[in-house]
Amino acid sequence: MSTVFYPFHSILTVTLSHILYNNIKYFFTKKQPMKKFISEIISTGTEIMQGAYPDTNAREVSHRLQKLGIPPLYHTAVGDDKKTLRDILGIARNRTDVIIMTGGLGLTVDDLTRDVVSELYGKPLIPDRKAADMIRARFAMRRKHMPESNLAQALLPAGSIPLYNENGTAPGFIIYEETSHKALIALPGPPREWIPMFDNFVADFLKTHFPGSAIIDTLVLRTIDIPESQLNEQLKPLFNALPGVTFAFTFRTGKVDIRLTASAPSSGETSQLLEDARKKILRLIDPECIYSEGNEATIEAEVGRLLTARKKTLAIAESCTGGLLCKRLTDIPGSSNYLKEGIVVYSNEAKVKYLGVRDETLRHYGAVSGETVAEMATGMKRVSGADIGVGITGIAGPSGGSQEKPVGLVYFGLATEDSIITCQRRFTGERCLIRELAADFALDMLRRTLISSTDEPDMR
Repeated sequence: MSTVFYPFHSILTVTLSHILYNNIKYFFTKKQPMKKFISEIISTGTEIMQGAYPDTNAREVSHRLQKLGIPPLYHTAVGDDKKTLRDILGIARNRTDVIIMTGGLGLTVDDLTRDVVSELYGKPLIPDRKAADMIRARFAMRRKHMPESNLAQALLPAGSIPLYNENGTAPGFIIYEETSHKALIALPGPPREWIPMFDNFVADFLKTHFPGSAIIDTLVLRTIDIPESQLNEQLKPLFNALPGVTFAFTFRTGKVDIRLTASAPSSGETSQLLEDARKKILRLIDPECIYSEGNEATIEAEVGRLLTARKKTLAIAESCTGGLLCKRLTDIPGSSNYLKEGIVVYSNEAKVKYLGVRDETLRHYGAVSGETVAEMATGMKRVSGADIGVGITGIAGPSGGSQEKPVGLVYFGLATEDSIITCQRRFTGERCLIRELAADFALDMLRRTLISSTDEPDMR
């Protein structure tokens, strides 16, 4: 058997190579923590600064950045002033990785985004042929003459990624600075234009170039008829007790939203965190005070959903709310499937004429009473042929109240095939607030009745 001897330097080379290979392999195979990117939203427009319009774009962009795991640290609104816009954009460029700008891509003198970006980034504006063709085609489709000045919207910063506009004339664009790994994304102002642009193109760009260090998602539990202080006290044991989940309360007129935000490496994990938190919440508070779940859900939409699911129809007689309840229900598309009719019976004569409320009831108990509202609800059900009749009568103020029946006293009646429910509430505030709270209470009364009217599981 022969023995082979290797020189010492060869052994050392092989050993060092082996160690180096294993270290490189470990570095690339080990799961490295992902960078947490910072984003900023800049909304342009003097009308926002003057308070003429709310900055709803920032809210909608924020929702989308949260879901991508790039939550914004800054919301900035700036008027239509070239120097101010340049200064703000310069600050944002230095302190953030991703800038989302909305607005300022039109043709008027106050549309400055293209020019300011061109100057600050040192990228001349050059015509984009496809954008120009799309602008011409849009005017041709409308059979309108296109002023040549419209083609200024097709000027985009050199080297930028165009975001073609299928719903308007102004294209957006992306400037990606590969060396510094930063991006500026300029979007038009109208939501019907920028939302499809973001959802169809920008989201994929951000996922590719700025993958979030975590997936962030929210769940909103909307409550009614329970004070914020009571919710806070009942849910206190869960605060800081659910890793990866944070709580926030948002108070709206007569209602409180519980906003849960979960952060985890995957969407499946965030969903599980939110579902676990939801179950724990439902063990600590009355589940029926939660009228809906979801970022945009309303109580009128939930009532409409329940009426549809139960195959019930509704008719409403309103006095002090003046048609507000019907208005809110008919704001929901498809409400004609369940709302048969509504009537405003403001005077005693109207209550008698249209609903058959008895003169004797009005004389003995008055228009604002449980007896009158019961007859309003049953009369409305009878004359309409609906499954459910609702009546509302009260004193919205600021005058008309007394010691016995003060301003803010409202009676509610609900008539079904099997029963008549009446109740009263005393609301405080100005006339419009009392009417809004009364409509809310009537909707919640309807919701709770519909939930308890069948053994079918609540599909909330």
